[in-house]
Amino acid sequence: MFRLAAFFSFAMLVVLNAAPASALPVFAHRYGLTCQTCHTAVPHLTAFGEAFRERGFRLAGTRPAPAFPAAVKVQLGYASEGEGGLPKAVVDEVEVLMGGSVGKRGSYFVEQYALDGGVPGRTRDLWAAWDATPGDARVPVAVRAGQFTLDLPVDPESFRETTDHYGIWDQTAGDNPFTFFAPKAGVMILAGSPGRGLSGSIAAVAGHDQASGLPSRGLDRHVFVQHAVHGLALSAYRYDGTRPVAGADDRFWREGYGIGAGTGRVRVELLYQRGFDTRASRDGALRSSGGFAQVRYDFTPKLFGIARYDGTQDAAFARSLIAGAGYRLARNARFTVFDTVHRDADTGTRRNTLSTQLLLAY
Repeated sequence: MFRLAAFFSFAMLVVLNAAPASALPVFAHRYGLTCQTCHTAVPHLTAFGEAFRERGFRLAGTRPAPAFPAAVKVQLGYASEGEGGLPKAVVDEVEVLMGGSVGKRGSYFVEQYALDGGVPGRTRDLWAAWDATPGDARVPVAVRAGQFTLDLPVDPESFRETTDHYGIWDQTAGDNPFTFFAPKAGVMILAGSPGRGLSGSIAAVAGHDQASGLPSRGLDRHVFVQHAVHGLALSAYRYDGTRPVAGADDRFWREGYGIGAGTGRVRVELLYQRGFDTRASRDGALRSSGGFAQVRYDFTPKLFGIARYDGTQDAAFARSLIAGAGYRLARNARFTVFDTVHRDADTGTRRNTLSTQLLLAY
């Protein structure tokens, strides 16, 4: 407890002594905005922030001021149970983010982890996009190329607010290393505005998974469709691919359905996914499924709470329950506390983990 107190006392000194001029990320610099214009508590986006991202980081009728196009996000973390079952305090993540518009129709985004989980990180997003239609088009169409996170009902990483990953996005089937959490390299065509009406995307990506050690196998396909109206969003997606598993090709698919509903201070997200592998291991075919139910409640503009139930089923059944809260300490800082109850898929035993994080954005 003494080490934990010392760890976060030092972190608080960093927050309280941050110079105001350096506490605004790149888009706030460019457009003369505050962090709270686009975020409630970083990284959660407001409706304005969602629209700004959809428009390729542009504000209609406003010319951005010159600014160095980069920001840094640092996350300090503590867990009551780390590797070896011991408490762990660590500089959990250090990210460099770059993004912006190029000309009237171009945009780009880079998310590079210098540290991830306390160890050297990888590039997550590295893409460029071009708007195929003018900014006032009724149905905007854009093309994105590079490495990117797939379109899903809920973002698995960059805008995740809990310390724990979503179980379904981390789920693998047998010896097939595919997960929705990992970014993919390829080309994506996006149509419509995700915040309103009908929208969707189609992606062709390399049939490969980072750090898997498996050779690439052709092109995978991903399709995402969403309809949003009056705070309600209905979505569906499907991913088809092939991986070399146990000396043969595993042809697999994953499909899911999501419901998101929000009114006032409450936002509810429900998701169900199922999948099939023709050869997930030497034992042959495997069916998988899972999903989550998540509720977010804003007590005040600075304080929010989240509760989520995760469940996955493949060779074994695993589930977890995570609940906690977050508070915006400053315009560029957020502190979260979460308690997670896991049920181990192999042994059936339960364990409880308390985790805290301090996020700083500059």
